[in-house]
Amino acid sequence: MSKHVLVVGSINVDYVIHTNRLPKLGETITGDSFAMNFGGKGVNQAVAIAKAGCEVKMLGAVGTDLSGDLALKNLADCGVDGSEVLRVDAPTGAAVITVCGGDNHIILDVGANGFVTPEVIDAKRDLFAWADILVMQYEIPTESVLAAAKLAHELGKTVVLNPAPVKDVDRELYRYIDLMIPNEFEAELITGIAPVDDASAREVIASLRGLGCKNAIVTLGKHGCAYGVEDDVHFAGIYEVVTVDTTAAGDSFIGGICSKICEGWELDRAVRYAGAVSAITVSRAGAAVSIPSADEVENFLKTHTIGEHRF
Repeated sequence: MSKHVLVVGSINVDYVIHTNRLPKLGETITGDSFAMNFGGKGVNQAVAIAKAGCEVKMLGAVGTDLSGDLALKNLADCGVDGSEVLRVDAPTGAAVITVCGGDNHIILDVGANGFVTPEVIDAKRDLFAWADILVMQYEIPTESVLAAAKLAHELGKTVVLNPAPVKDVDRELYRYIDLMIPNEFEAELITGIAPVDDASAREVIASLRGLGCKNAIVTLGKHGCAYGVEDDVHFAGIYEVVTVDTTAAGDSFIGGICSKICEGWELDRAVRYAGAVSAITVSRAGAAVSIPSADEVENFLKTHTIGEHRF
């Protein structure tokens, strides 16, 4: 089975520092373990899919600065084809991340990512024709997300959308989405329903389908995830690991799901695989660098059992 995945999305350099607590307004505190990592939701998902064994091409934009050079090298090192990435006269996207108690707090400058315009999408029809699956997020202009989804749908491709960070979008977009994957907070912002128990999680899935999405998976943090299977909603728990850094947790989960959809896996099985990818990712520091290889995931699955879902 062909395994061609096109990721249209953001390319960032992450500047990360760890602290015991967050500073108060006007206060300077001491941190540690500073690192410069490569991220952006687009990159994180592309790397996760590539590490799972798919052939991945990335469409995005970086600056002509040193950060852009390093970001493109990172894509190549991780097995992602970045030959379609634009070089533009703007700073490469940047994220300043403070990690405190295992949780992350992020400030983002979209920079060059804002140059991924609908005109860029329209000029890449051959690239979309190459792909079997299109994967996107909201860290590029939403009008470009719509243009890409519409083109991929027209070409008969599977369209996967991670609606993060949540933005107001043209509702036409939902008609072209085969699989929507929000977290619980994003799902509430989109549907107006907080998935706080099994019943409300089912309502969220139904609401997302009602908007026009063919199917949806809602990640629920420590509660696992809920996902549509035909006319029903199934649930899965999580693998118990020691959390070090939640950066790229959702992105790695999405990467795991997409890689297995490529292989024709049933969603129940793919969700459990993706949960393992995410569990390994959060047990390590960093964004794309923390995402495991396919061999690491297979070894993890031999010794770990997914927990029972419960709110």
